[in-house]
Amino acid sequence: MSAPRRVGARKLSLSCAAATLASAGLVQRWRAPSFAAFWEGSRRPRVRLSAVSEDNLLGLDQDTVDLHRKYHDATITYTAMNIDWAQDKGYENDGELSETERDAVARAARARLFRWPELEDRDMHAVNFGPERLRFCKSADSAEALGDPGQNVFVVSQMRRPSRLRHALNELYREGISANIVDAVDGDGFRAQDELERLGIIPVPGYEGHKNHGIHLTTGEVGCFMSHFTIWHHMVKHNIPAALILEDDFDLQPDFAIKLGEYLEEARGYDWNLLYVGRSPTEPDWTRLSQHVVEPGYTLWTVGYIMRLDGAKALLDARVERAFAPLDDYFSVAAGRGFDCFYNDKVLEWKPYIPVLLRPMALTPPLVMPYVGSMFLSDTAKVRAATRYVEDLPVSVPDE
Repeated sequence: MSAPRRVGARKLSLSCAAATLASAGLVQRWRAPSFAAFWEGSRRPRVRLSAVSEDNLLGLDQDTVDLHRKYHDATITYTAMNIDWAQDKGYENDGELSETERDAVARAARARLFRWPELEDRDMHAVNFGPERLRFCKSADSAEALGDPGQNVFVVSQMRRPSRLRHALNELYREGISANIVDAVDGDGFRAQDELERLGIIPVPGYEGHKNHGIHLTTGEVGCFMSHFTIWHHMVKHNIPAALILEDDFDLQPDFAIKLGEYLEEARGYDWNLLYVGRSPTEPDWTRLSQHVVEPGYTLWTVGYIMRLDGAKALLDARVERAFAPLDDYFSVAAGRGFDCFYNDKVLEWKPYIPVLLRPMALTPPLVMPYVGSMFLSDTAKVRAATRYVEDLPVSVPDE
């Protein structure tokens, strides 16, 4: 099957492209008025307006609205250009690995599961594209106080997704940023529910999604949470003051490194332990603190954020792995967002299990967005045959 293309599309209605996205289960993180119809069934993703709404119901700054609309429109166009590939589910495999390579990666990923939560040297791969002692803020004296991650940049990447990794490396190279590529925990490698239980991985009791993410917990969502957790664990173990954590489907906006330093300066004096560098707002921002810094409302995406050490410690001390939800939802509830149930009607049910630990801020407009087309390579949405609902896993399987 041919790889997806970016140019030379045959003509196709955009409504057909939108319908294809919906049929692939890919709208739960790309909501917009174009996806107007709600789907039947408890496991179908449901759609609501987000930052790309024509009438800007969330009252967001225009730059943020324009950026989200740009990516939304480009996503529809990309789908139209690759409609045969999309409808034939060519995205189920990256397409760059041979069957032998896929088998080897699957074995390595399976072994990686049971090293959790440790992040060992073999699980990290340094790439050096910038100065030896990188910092984003101009002043070295104040960089740590401002939450500057410096050299502590981590990119979560699935071993079976070489095309996403290649894109990530190109983005880092363009901005002159060195980073550690972290082998992600592949939740699709779990074979039974008792394997999660042996690791102490337990979802929020009775988790079944919410009105705008109406699907049960997937193995991909488990792997995503576990992957980020390994970095928080690594931060605490090595006393890392702050870390920029990226998922490998990121697009860095122009002059990312310069702007990140400037926006951190704008946030001087404000108390935060989680800074969204990329986000998808679902509720109005609480407070505008400066031109480019806000206190966000309920927020989706973990494509890019800075975690401070006290935030990582708080998450580990609270044993968050013993009552977790999809990571972006978890962050918002752990930040005290959503208690009016406007976006997530299950927040009050989750509240007893998710303590308020995070003090979030967000950069606006975002400096990181998921690259166009990356949603087809999602490792959390149920778009691959190997991604299953956790509740559908057998309770146990014979020991290997």
